[in-house]
Amino acid sequence: MKILLFGASGLLGRHLVQAGAGHELTALSHAQADITDRKKLDELFAQPWDAVINAAAVCDFDACERDPVGTGRINRAAPLDLARRCHDVGAKFVQFTSDYVFRGDVDRPLTETDPVDPISVYGQQKADLEGEIPGLCPQALIIRLSWLYGENGKTFMSLLPGLLAKEKTLRVASGKLGRCLYAPDAADWIRRLVEGGHSGVFNLVNDGDTSWEEFARSCRDRMRAQGSEPACREIIEVPFEEMGPNWSKRPRFSCLDIGKLAQAFPPGPRCWTGALGDFLDSQKTVAAKR
Repeated sequence: MKILLFGASGLLGRHLVQAGAGHELTALSHAQADITDRKKLDELFAQPWDAVINAAAVCDFDACERDPVGTGRINRAAPLDLARRCHDVGAKFVQFTSDYVFRGDVDRPLTETDPVDPISVYGQQKADLEGEIPGLCPQALIIRLSWLYGENGKTFMSLLPGLLAKEKTLRVASGKLGRCLYAPDAADWIRRLVEGGHSGVFNLVNDGDTSWEEFARSCRDRMRAQGSEPACREIIEVPFEEMGPNWSKRPRFSCLDIGKLAQAFPPGPRCWTGALGDFLDSQKTVAAKR
């Protein structure tokens, strides 16, 4: 397949590059191709593509709240433009959304058909994509992700091993329940969906509900089992609504159901605990090489 990837330097993009082996992949970072630059897009779409994957986005939650118009150009307007262009040239369009499209007041795993009801700017931007892309590009593939983490990532879960190794006391937002996703696993499942020609909305997370506080404690326990001794002696749980002015706009419960994905590719994604073990193994390997 001839694939065009935007956002290749981000956490997800870097792993998609690795998963793209065997395909004719053109992977572009933001510096190489800004998805809001129509002239650049005109040049790129003058070529034929089998699939266009958009991993470019503003994932800074607070930035979206501060500047909904500016971030909306990247998180909403540009992906909709890409969807139109893909439909015009007959390319598969792949766009990522988030568990933040949900309000967070439904205490059960959320499926692809559950109604969205975002309570934040970021969530609304992603919900708009889910609502509008199918009409612009009927064969588009929309993949919901949640709590993505991995090597060299900037998310809390990505940074956690380093924080536990250095900080004697760690404050962790508590009271949220969701499902996390290890970036290498994400890239592998995305590859399967694209190669399989799937379209529509798919939830993609590792199996099993968790919370940030449980993830932090599991991470510390596994680091100790590996033979390291984290500096962290106390994990302080702080209700997530008290962490800052915009934290109450995050959904309290946003566990994504992966039954649809498991039906397409039995038995579906592995449990988050196994993925966490691989993540910590990779962290230890990288540290040993330094």
